[in-house]
Amino acid sequence: MQVQGISLAEAARRLGISQSDLYAAVQKGQISALIRYRRTIISHGALKAYQIRQRPTSNYRL
Repeated sequence: MQVQGISLAEAARRLGISQSDLYAAVQKGQISALIRYRRTIISHGALKAYQIRQRPTSNYRL
């Protein structure tokens, strides 16, 4: 089975953060990642879930 995902460097670029910040988030368990053949792989689903959790919330009420 092939794991679909992107590298840590590509994920950091897409999120607009540094690789070290993303690596820290992985270490803290804020984003899930897999290690395959000595490479850290982040699935597209995990990246999307992290983006949603990091969105600022609004206090605006109708």
